[in-house]
Amino acid sequence: MKKNTFFISLTYLVYFFGILISDLMCHSSWCRVHDDDFFGQIFFLFLPLLPVFLFSLITYKMRDEVFQAWWRFARFFVPVIMLVTFLINSRSRSGGMGISGAIAGSFDMFIIGLFYAIFIITSLVKITLAYRKNT
Repeated sequence: MKKNTFFISLTYLVYFFGILISDLMCHSSWCRVHDDDFFGQIFFLFLPLLPVFLFSLITYKMRDEVFQAWWRFARFFVPVIMLVTFLINSRSRSGGMGISGAIAGSFDMFIIGLFYAIFIITSLVKITLAYRKNT
């Protein structure tokens, strides 16, 4: 499971930098990546895989118990972040099932940032506690 998590998140990291570099290098409107096109949606929807890569890299050489303690939390919370991101992004489309249009864009970023902060802080706590327990 360690290797699978690491390589899946590494694949997204390569995609992330590929999209980022192509967007910076492209000066035409046809090749730019926007948050409302397909590649932009994938870019934002799978963004939680960046911290997953970081934490899988941290736990890769640690005991399996440390990885499993973090993984039990991550495999639940990463889909939650992805769902919240999807719902917030889908509200701008007509007929979407997203969060009400009364919520401003800066509040959307606050909500997503809050979920990422919870994920990162809880991951660090779980990894630290499991590491101390197993040493």
